[in-house]
Amino acid sequence: MGNGIRADLRTRFEQAHKRGTCLIPESPSDAKRLLRAFRRGDVLSPAPRIYALPGVWNTLSCRQRELQKLRALASLHPTWVFAEASAAVLHGMFVPNRLMGAIHVATTPKAHSSASPDVDRILITDDTFTTTNGISVTSLARTAFDYMRNYDFCSSLAIGDSTLRLLSISSNELIERFQTYHGSHREKSRAVDIAALCNELSESGGESIARAKMIQLGFMPPILQQRIDDPVERGRWFRVDFCWNLPSGRVVGELDGRQKYVDPTMTNGRSIVDVMADERLRESHLSATGAKVMRFSFADVLDTYKFAGLLSSFGIPRDQAVPPVADVADVVNYDLRRLHPNQQSLSVNGGTLHVLLYDLTRLRSKGVIKSDGRIPRDQKTRCA
Repeated sequence: MGNGIRADLRTRFEQAHKRGTCLIPESPSDAKRLLRAFRRGDVLSPAPRIYALPGVWNTLSCRQRELQKLRALASLHPTWVFAEASAAVLHGMFVPNRLMGAIHVATTPKAHSSASPDVDRILITDDTFTTTNGISVTSLARTAFDYMRNYDFCSSLAIGDSTLRLLSISSNELIERFQTYHGSHREKSRAVDIAALCNELSESGGESIARAKMIQLGFMPPILQQRIDDPVERGRWFRVDFCWNLPSGRVVGELDGRQKYVDPTMTNGRSIVDVMADERLRESHLSATGAKVMRFSFADVLDTYKFAGLLSSFGIPRDQAVPPVADVADVVNYDLRRLHPNQQSLSVNGGTLHVLLYDLTRLRSKGVIKSDGRIPRDQKTRCA
């Protein structure tokens, strides 16, 4: 794949890649030439009228691909203003890979733009657009509002956390900005409710997702970025991702990410072995304070039952009030036994069927059943 194109075209692809973008046709004849290459399978087309070499494209991360695509589209359509998830990616906010791909563009009542199945046009009448790296986008706060009123709780909390960090504002200030935007009462209430749970101390999308899972599962919210003095080396201290100061003692939660072992900006030139050795030493010093150290990966966070079991095994209190906005549309599994169902026996064709009856109001309030009556797919398998 990609070997059937001429040297001059390959050079242009390489130059576009160095600029962090896709290749755009320079003329109608060039467009035909690239379209023929696409139909032969020599090049990829991430979006209409933009192209990339398969060999290079497949080495990029999902975020890198999305950025290259959006930069090319911005050059191809200079009047576009990107919004929602597209704007979030361009602003550098956390967006899950599964939500990348769609193209979100802001539009106004006076705009005359043709409908396209490849572009989701969002009506925005109350925002002053801005630019990031020369690309027109909705403002940070407006981007967060549009995202948080439409997307799942976990990624919305991550977007809100990053918005607070990027704007250096509090959650109350973000709520004030949200109140100035137009939108349905339900959507605005959802964005405001999630904003109230946001915390600028969360340093990464992974940490935000982990905290969102804790909220969804009803666990006690942790203290973020707690400073703990090193009991072994005087004058040194640690900052931990999550901390619970419980009557039974302190529990420290650390989210392990692959990035800390391979990202040069985080390893400071050290080898993976050295980084891991430092992590072991750090953990031993934390343990010397009497704290229980709970390490987990992002994969552990996404495995809801495993994550809930891990938190419970370290004594993190559960049965906290779960905010209605903390939906379970994606992966959260609620332990139905905690809702104390009524047990009844029914006679069916000469036999006896034992059933559990649940209070629908409580099921809806816990997010097990959605407001439209649907049970999320993951819940169906657990309830079967």
